[in-house]
Amino acid sequence: MNPDADQQATVAVIDDDTIVREGLRALMPMHRVTCAFEHHSEFLAERPSVDLVVLDLNLDGVGQAATRHGATAIADVRDAGYPVLIYTNENRRLVLAGCLAAGADGVIHKTQSLQELADAITAVRNGQTVITPALTGLAEAIDRYGHLPALTPRQRQVLAGRARGKTFRRVASELGISEKMAHEHMSAVTTKFANYLRTHSPTDLERTLGLAQGDLLHRPTVEESSRPSA
Repeated sequence: MNPDADQQATVAVIDDDTIVREGLRALMPMHRVTCAFEHHSEFLAERPSVDLVVLDLNLDGVGQAATRHGATAIADVRDAGYPVLIYTNENRRLVLAGCLAAGADGVIHKTQSLQELADAITAVRNGQTVITPALTGLAEAIDRYGHLPALTPRQRQVLAGRARGKTFRRVASELGISEKMAHEHMSAVTTKFANYLRTHSPTDLERTLGLAQGDLLHRPTVEESSRPSA
């Protein structure tokens, strides 16, 4: 069922994959994909009137070079006045964290369902920050070291559940709160996490976690990717 018109977002898709560009127009009726581009420079040349941009993370390199490349596209689109939702196959946590540090409003994986993508679009349109399970685990680790200030006990409980792969419904049931309230607590956590990332470098992040430089750029194996984030 399509949502009411006032719940729909108008979306621009920037992706070098033709199937993604054309497919999202047809497969996501809950929002209106009004235009699609192969590169962000084409989007910026046209500057269409949309609520937000779903942006593929086109990485031409690896490691820090890849992070800088992605950050450039994010910053360019954000500076033009558009909220940005990253839509990617990238799994390395430091690269994903770099997206938020560069100003992205959310990160979602292409392996997630279309409903999850639609929900992420709604959240970003409403001014919320969206993160993947991998980044949820990273947020919990940062908080464990005392670097996410002012999280309430309930926010920490919701974060812990989500970091272990639990659904919002299960987290809400275990905590005796509504699913809507669980979402609201997690939204507050992700906002504070994104703000932290925007004021700390990748080196700061790894130093905080007691990791060697480059550890967060480790690309997970298939087996590791299937595990809940810790």
